[in-house]
Amino acid sequence: MASLSVAAINDKVHFSGSNIKQALKECEKKLQKRPKDPYLLYWKAAVYLKFGRDDDAFAQLARLCESAPAITDPNLLRAVYFRLGERPSTADQRKALWQNAFKATNDGNVLVTWFESAASMDDWQNAQVAMVTLKNKFPKDEQYVFALPAVQQLAGDALAGKDDRNARFMRMFASKALSVAVAKGMKAEKTVDAVTTRRELRLVLQIYRKQGMLKEILEILDHPIVGIFSPLVVCDLSFVRTKLEVLEEASMWQDLWDFCVAALKQTHTPDEAAKTSYSLWPYDYAPWRALHLSHRELTRQAASDSGLVDDLNKLLEEIHDRYTDDNLRVRLLPQASITSEGDEELLKSCTAYVMVFAKEQCCFEDISPYIQRLDNDHQSKFLDWCFSLADDQDKTIQDGAPKQQAQALRTKANVLKLEYQLTLSEDQKAAKGQLEDFVIKALDVHQLAKCKDVTTCEDACALATMALVKLFYLESSLDYLVQAEIVMKELLSHSPESRKAALLQARLAAFLGNFSEAMKAWSSLKVKEILMETLSHHMFTRMAITHPFYYRSEQKGRANTDPLTQLDRILQTSDKILHTLQAFLGAEIDALQYDRLLEIQELKNNLSKSLSRKVTVIERRRTLRIRGEPVDDMYCEILDDDLDGLVDNRDLKRMWNYEHSATPRFEHLLSTGPPPGRYWLVLHLLIDDTCTVISSSASSSSPDSNHARRINITDTDIEKIANNPSSSDLAELTPAEKALIPGWVKLRALASKVLTGTDIGEAPAAVADLQAWVSGLVHGNNDTAEDVLAALSLQQSSEAGLPLLPLQRDIQTLFLVAELLQAAARLCDAASRLVKTKAPPPPPPKWSQAIPAKELAALRTAVADAFASAVRRPALDWTNRLADDAGVERLAEAATRGRTGEAVAARVLAAAEEDGEKKKKGWATDVAGLLVQGALDAMDGVLKVKLA
Repeated sequence: MASLSVAAINDKVHFSGSNIKQALKECEKKLQKRPKDPYLLYWKAAVYLKFGRDDDAFAQLARLCESAPAITDPNLLRAVYFRLGERPSTADQRKALWQNAFKATNDGNVLVTWFESAASMDDWQNAQVAMVTLKNKFPKDEQYVFALPAVQQLAGDALAGKDDRNARFMRMFASKALSVAVAKGMKAEKTVDAVTTRRELRLVLQIYRKQGMLKEILEILDHPIVGIFSPLVVCDLSFVRTKLEVLEEASMWQDLWDFCVAALKQTHTPDEAAKTSYSLWPYDYAPWRALHLSHRELTRQAASDSGLVDDLNKLLEEIHDRYTDDNLRVRLLPQASITSEGDEELLKSCTAYVMVFAKEQCCFEDISPYIQRLDNDHQSKFLDWCFSLADDQDKTIQDGAPKQQAQALRTKANVLKLEYQLTLSEDQKAAKGQLEDFVIKALDVHQLAKCKDVTTCEDACALATMALVKLFYLESSLDYLVQAEIVMKELLSHSPESRKAALLQARLAAFLGNFSEAMKAWSSLKVKEILMETLSHHMFTRMAITHPFYYRSEQKGRANTDPLTQLDRILQTSDKILHTLQAFLGAEIDALQYDRLLEIQELKNNLSKSLSRKVTVIERRRTLRIRGEPVDDMYCEILDDDLDGLVDNRDLKRMWNYEHSATPRFEHLLSTGPPPGRYWLVLHLLIDDTCTVISSSASSSSPDSNHARRINITDTDIEKIANNPSSSDLAELTPAEKALIPGWVKLRALASKVLTGTDIGEAPAAVADLQAWVSGLVHGNNDTAEDVLAALSLQQSSEAGLPLLPLQRDIQTLFLVAELLQAAARLCDAASRLVKTKAPPPPPPKWSQAIPAKELAALRTAVADAFASAVRRPALDWTNRLADDAGVERLAEAATRGRTGEAVAARVLAAAEEDGEKKKKGWATDVAGLLVQGALDAMDGVLKVKLA
């Protein structure tokens, strides 16, 4: 009978049921006839792995590596290799597996399969052994010659911190091989092991920089045959930037100065083929930046030699004079950023830049960092000059040609941005009048720009929205947020395709507690692929306590949307990207791009150690738990990784931001709380583990009891959370999250006692401790949580004490308290079932007789009372208040209340009739209705949470 294929064996194992004896029965029967059949032995190892007999499985796989005759089937080789790869200590066996296969066949395809398999598993030590063997077998194959150093560098990086001696050897082999290739390239040799292409040269520079070989890089770039001016490079700007960066890194200021002077004076003599590329150097930012940087450092070093300083200054001025009429941006920015040291000189440089570029969108982003360096007096002078510049645009806006009008409007918008940063943002102490004046001024600019310049409309509406949000924080009045929402509706009517506008609208709607509208705006962004990793935090951070239940679809008649679908999509996209990168690394060797290996591996490492990936898995599990649904093990392996070395890939700079660098970015004002970091993650792993302990107790029948899988949390982490988090750790949490930490610590301690029997004699005291803390949520005697909960309206005794609309922070706090009380109730129920269990199967543990049943019943009652008072009552009060028709009317009135409301009415709502857009007249009511509906949906979600 022919041997089974690997695919058939894997299918048999997959469908082999839950009894190991039955699963092995057919395999053992066949082994009696063919005891050395490697396919059958692999089958046996696979069954062992399925049923958790890992030691037996790996022992069996190790014997397969040394089997005689050697395994030669590529499919079986890969299968055994991948199984062994699940245990890091099997490196020697994995190498032996492939070496024996190659010795038996002397087939280069075996080596290729070995390399591709090792690369796809990030097993770079094995990959480099395979590549060395390939290079020795095919010494004239250029692909192997230059792929080997890249693989050796990756092997060295992988070994760093684990085996530093071998890591050094790997890196040394890489650099030595490349040094030989460079030397042959410098002699103009055309052999396969000589550097003859830019791709090969790029690889050399990558590895040399990674190893700090700066001197060698400069020698290469200065060489006539392989350097910048060679026929090989032909003055390619990417290599020029590398030289500038290396000279700066090496602090070789005189060399940097000389090179930049020659480059910008165009005194080099490149070949005819390179002249076009060379002529573009002065139009690149890098040479100008390096020129000013080296000038600054040289003048500091020669401060006592006035003659030398004068010569340097004169030469700098001469170079600038040469380019007075062109490429001003790349010339003036470095001048402002580096050379202008005194306030007067810096002010002069900044005004010179703004004078030319005020009409460009890039103006604010370019000049903002340097304006902030001015002292208060010079900032005032600069602003006065800017206001004068803005006033000068009025005539052009009225009488100019369309292009001139757009440029004049953008100038006004850039002045508005600078005013916002320097007067409303720097010290965060802007008065109400200042903010209101600014809103009116921004809406005036928006009105001027309508139908003339869409970009200015966007900027003006965004600035007005930002000032209105600041007014909300200053005055604690929802009026300003309602007005901000109307301004955003106006912005999106002019710029429906603007990604920044959609993101701002999504954040504002979420902040207002309207998750459906937020998701409608978010979906318009069409976020895909890697952007899921970098942008999803904007909407899905703390989603489990924002809107864990279904939300309304943006299209009428469509089924409501499950937020879990969004979380799964994020995680699936992340997995897809990782698989794509893995496929690239393990691609067919002929298609391997060796000059990109290091870059792709770094990207893969960053994604595999992603902080936001782990946070998303936590949110997914929290959402299931709060909803009372089974918590499965999907993506659980992501949480098992070491928490050290996490990489934060979140893009925190995608939204509009005109704040001063000394203050938080604007999106922080509309956030779900501080961005989660390592401490937040460890805290919620602790909470997840606590809930899993409860749901997996012996007699528990909670929704996820059959699916529970504990996450590995070390005692060190728990101790840190319970007793001594640092101020920076606590800065990752919202006030409500901080307030509830003691409750979770007490709950975990109690779960350990009554559900696992640890220190069961201390259980009555632990129950009393938790009960006192829970009671404090209702009766106000809980020092830790009282202030937070009272501030967020959870202890208000009357409907009149509630704010008009629950904001995102109020909704989050309700869900946070519900999450804790839900876990406490489930603990009480699980412990009570242990007490009541009288007979097998399975018999109750002996220590269960010591569980304090009466005390737990009292705790269960206290939890139910707290849930009714601290969660359901506020939710019902808000629901009743919002369900009244007067709720929409009151919010609609807020849209036109106060000075800013009058400005919104006059410049947004009233202006609609003039534009023939009568539908805008109902915007105030529409926005109010959406906000009320969103709040009702949120409260409905809170009321869906059940304790049991």
